[in-house]
Amino acid sequence: MMFVSKLWIKEFRGIKDIKSPLEFSNFTVLIGRNNAGKSTILEALSLLPDPNVVDYITDRAKSETLEKLHHGSYKDLLYLYAGTSTLNFEIQNTIATIKNDEGKIMTLWDNRVSPLSSKICKLYQVPYDKLSEMVLFIPFTTSILQDLQDKMRNLRELIMKKGYHIELANFLNKCVNDKYSEILFLDPISLRKVYSNNTVPIQLKDLGTGAEKVIKIMALLEVLRPKLVLLDDFEAGLHPSLIKLFLEWLKEKSWQVIITTHSIDVLHHLIDVNPKETTILQLNKSNEDILSHKVLTLEQIEDFLDANNDPRLVVDLLGL
Repeated sequence: MMFVSKLWIKEFRGIKDIKSPLEFSNFTVLIGRNNAGKSTILEALSLLPDPNVVDYITDRAKSETLEKLHHGSYKDLLYLYAGTSTLNFEIQNTIATIKNDEGKIMTLWDNRVSPLSSKICKLYQVPYDKLSEMVLFIPFTTSILQDLQDKMRNLRELIMKKGYHIELANFLNKCVNDKYSEILFLDPISLRKVYSNNTVPIQLKDLGTGAEKVIKIMALLEVLRPKLVLLDDFEAGLHPSLIKLFLEWLKEKSWQVIITTHSIDVLHHLIDVNPKETTILQLNKSNEDILSHKVLTLEQIEDFLDANNDPRLVVDLLGL
């Protein structure tokens, strides 16, 4: 079930307004040139289910988490650093609104001033302390790796009880030449590498930031089971084989996924993996900072890639 189906943006970050609402599917891919608004859209969605709810990964209010991501000022979240931003989200056929007036945040549910948290709790029948787990945002920052590791440690008993420390090692074995048997909660988190006559702990970070990031994300998602997952610069640091495996893994999960990418590899693998209800939104932002978009299907992307063999042409035409 989708958590959020539509988004309207007005004077948020670098977007002045939007020509038509963005409509999301169960698996949505945002593509477009640099500064087209891809990350901004994920940041807007990351404020759900309520900007005052503590973000599970950072342990700060969601609004504060975004401010810290942009140098710690509410002004960085406003168009041209002043005024009022308005975000409207369609959630289960109801409009939830988040307004930021020079740092003063107000939320509305169905056009009535109300904390979104209480409405979401009632709608999804979840306790308040579980709201922080509903929407998980993984921005394109290296600092997120330490935050993910801290949360992994907090969940280690659940991870081990459910056998995910072994499942994730087996997942990694599919895209590396080495063989690992399990995740070890040492300091730092490591993997048990299997040799012919011995086993040795290898630090997870030594496998590269891509593999490290994916394993940590997967561990959290397996345990928390969020409603919405937001992944910025999906392909960053990932070998093509790991991109495909991660997409295949996400395909089998029940949560809604929205990712951004600049990578033709991701599009090629999406065609092969074919997640259910996949939509590609090609974004364009005018010089006046008005956001528009074009909706593409996987079939259209496949036809386009087949018809254009020159990668440079594909990059230019798709605005990657």
